[in-house]
Amino acid sequence: MTDQERRGWIIVGAICVTMFFIWGAINSGAVFFVPVLKYFGWTRAKLSIALSVGWVTGGLAGPLIGWIADRVNPKRMMIVGATIVGLLWLALSRATSFGEFFVVNGLFGICVGASTTIPCSLIIASWFERRRGLAIGIAFAAAPIGGAVMTPIANHAIAIGGWRAGYVVLGLPILLLVVPLILFIVRPRNSAEKSGVSGPASAETRAAAAAIQVPGFELGQAAQTRSFWLICGVQLLLGSTLGMGPHYVAYLTGVGYSAAFAASMVSMYLIMTTLGALFGGPFADRVSARGAMIATCVLGALGAIGLMGASLPLGLALNIIAGGFALGALGVQMPLVIIESLGVKRLGSLLGVTGVCFTAGAAASPIVTGRIFDLTGSYEIAIAAIIALMVLAAITLVGCRPLAGEEAQFATPAPSAAA
Repeated sequence: MTDQERRGWIIVGAICVTMFFIWGAINSGAVFFVPVLKYFGWTRAKLSIALSVGWVTGGLAGPLIGWIADRVNPKRMMIVGATIVGLLWLALSRATSFGEFFVVNGLFGICVGASTTIPCSLIIASWFERRRGLAIGIAFAAAPIGGAVMTPIANHAIAIGGWRAGYVVLGLPILLLVVPLILFIVRPRNSAEKSGVSGPASAETRAAAAAIQVPGFELGQAAQTRSFWLICGVQLLLGSTLGMGPHYVAYLTGVGYSAAFAASMVSMYLIMTTLGALFGGPFADRVSARGAMIATCVLGALGAIGLMGASLPLGLALNIIAGGFALGALGVQMPLVIIESLGVKRLGSLLGVTGVCFTAGAAASPIVTGRIFDLTGSYEIAIAAIIALMVLAAITLVGCRPLAGEEAQFATPAPSAAA
């Protein structure tokens, strides 16, 4: 292993810690749903609005986050974002009204995105080429691992000190551990390192290194391709499948399981999500990002079928194994599909812009799910919709083309020879 490869994996390790605590806190949110409902007396739809606003703000801010990350050092964005995320958890622990919940969760959407998914994808993509899927998969796998670990910890903190103590437990590690790690370890690979230039070099050599062309489209060009719009559609469909997330513990307790057992099932689900993130990337490296993601969408549909019958152990097991694995794999495979079809040149901007569609679906679906339950007393219609959306996403992915195919439409035809 070369020094540069070693440095790249060290950075991946630091990003793992970042994803573990920031997304681990977000992924443990289901255990707060019932305690907060009981404390404030809100309806499930109302609380879902407060929890979902982060998807809206994150989606609206995504293009700007991506644009900035493509043009400045994403490390700076991560430091600021992670610091504010840690402080927001502490602020949420002191919330006394719906308005405060709404504002804090809205800020979460912006700052979590600025500190994790987009800048982390850019930094890892700059260090890895052949094993990019593996590196992204390992880093992103830390998010569900964090959820699996932090969910029982948060649940225990809630049992001892209430939901306010649980939020404090989620915020402190981000401020005390994550922010220093980003500050001292994480950074993107520079142009000289990409070209193999190290140590003293002439100005001409470094200028040549900086001029190396990165494959892919500018954002305006990408918007003229078929794959761009199909990816936007897939993002919307997949975001819309997340509606059961905040309701998961409430759903399991509603079909007969205890709250403690339901919390442990969240941890098991997130362990499978970890495996999905670890193996979804290498699977895409071996076949193709598009082919791997199609298979994963089908697996996600099977997981939703299991959720429909979760009152039976077999159904719950199918949901945890298939649904959890698919959730982790999809998060890793989407950046790889974008790279495969549109290139890495403006990956940050493309993640931000297409991510608007994902967050639109993710923001609306928990609210719609809560409203469906309030009207019908059941989650069955919402789960059936998830199955259909997963299948439709798989069908939509079939139409995406590789980068070479999309670039062909921009090639200038050679002038015909004179007869």
